[in-house]
Amino acid sequence: MTDQKTTTADRRYRIYQVVGIVVAVLFLALGVTAFLAGGGPVIAAIAVVGGLAVLVVSIIMMVRT
Repeated sequence: MTDQKTTTADRRYRIYQVVGIVVAVLFLALGVTAFLAGGGPVIAAIAVVGGLAVLVVSIIMMVRT
């Protein structure tokens, strides 16, 4: 087995990725809330697409590192 050491830079990037996932979930919730509150489908679609984009990028970066 290899002994891997976690540096502060690795932890910092992991924190960025987790924060990205949290922000993505907030955007998705905002999109659903906007649609249910009568904000219109365009506003909701912008929030959902933005949330999905952030979520995908965060997951890809998490898998790559």
